[in-house]
Amino acid sequence: MLVALALCGCALRGPPPKVFRTHMLGLGGGERYSAWFGDERDGVIYFGLSPFWTEYHAHGGDPSADLLEPSAHAIGRFDMAHEAFLPAVIARRPGPDSRSSVWDVLAHPNGWVYYTTYFEEMGRVRPGMGDVERFDSLGRGLNEIALGPGPDQNLYVTRYGAGQGDGGVAVVSPEGKLVREVRLHARPGATTAPKSIAVDPSSGEVWLNADVIARDKSVTFAAFHLGPDLALLERFDPPYELEFVAFDAAGRGFFVEDRNGRLGLRVVRAGAELLAVDLGPRDPHDFAQDIHFAPDGTAAIAFWSGRVEVVRQKDGNYEHARLLLERPKECVSESDPSLFYSAFVSGGSVYATLYCDATIVRAPLPERYQVTR
Repeated sequence: MLVALALCGCALRGPPPKVFRTHMLGLGGGERYSAWFGDERDGVIYFGLSPFWTEYHAHGGDPSADLLEPSAHAIGRFDMAHEAFLPAVIARRPGPDSRSSVWDVLAHPNGWVYYTTYFEEMGRVRPGMGDVERFDSLGRGLNEIALGPGPDQNLYVTRYGAGQGDGGVAVVSPEGKLVREVRLHARPGATTAPKSIAVDPSSGEVWLNADVIARDKSVTFAAFHLGPDLALLERFDPPYELEFVAFDAAGRGFFVEDRNGRLGLRVVRAGAELLAVDLGPRDPHDFAQDIHFAPDGTAAIAFWSGRVEVVRQKDGNYEHARLLLERPKECVSESDPSLFYSAFVSGGSVYATLYCDATIVRAPLPERYQVTR
């Protein structure tokens, strides 16, 4: 049953956003590290630091250009309460065996922060303790991470492939042991490369999207719905595209979908649709990249462009606001475009990671949408 929706009706442009930007010095190596995928725990944003896009554009669109120079495996930190960067956490210094960089991070409830580097190892660090553990036995190609259900608190990680044919989903224990893994295949004559993943904490079912790469390097898309045992329940092919999905602690799934060139948001719990929002025509240069939840369940859906869709439930109704975050002028470049990745609601503001050195952009929410931690 759908509940009522109080729609803002327009994009909200308040005071100019505040920009927090720093160059991550002391990591080692000569590459330019920038912020991308992030996660939050106890008021601190943890974010991967990577030169991926900078090197990609500097070398004619080569996705492996990140490996040309030694790189640190480093995780940036930003304290939202004090609006200040904390020292980065270093999992590995640059060297012959460290040429990739941190891609995704997950701030686990157990106090560790887990990370992937795609081309090299997955591992975990414990901020403030100096502990680092690397899971070399898991192999390469691991990409995005989601927290699993139940007391095990396993990690569900997509394996994009890394030249190993079809990728899939790996379930990893908090100690870094492979619990199980399945490979996924969408279409003959193409390689399936899973990307973003989410796990329903109520049912244990898994949802993910994937690039499907043909022999001529053209890319289409697929989405998969798996059971708790990772058995395939459904596959979704074009023209449908699942841009991103995430579940909150209450088991509500937030699905951002492209249906024939028009974006929509569906909120679903246990198969019942709670909310459907038309997000308008799709911009071919934009993409829903991440979803995070405030303690009260308010969702922040971040797009590359700086568009942030904020959705909350209040008094039995859903409210929706759209913020448009602007890039600082020093982060606007045709040769090295900066992208927003992850957004978080804290207090009366939205904080978002921006790939432009280590940059956090903060914008206030209108008073009616402010959230108290």
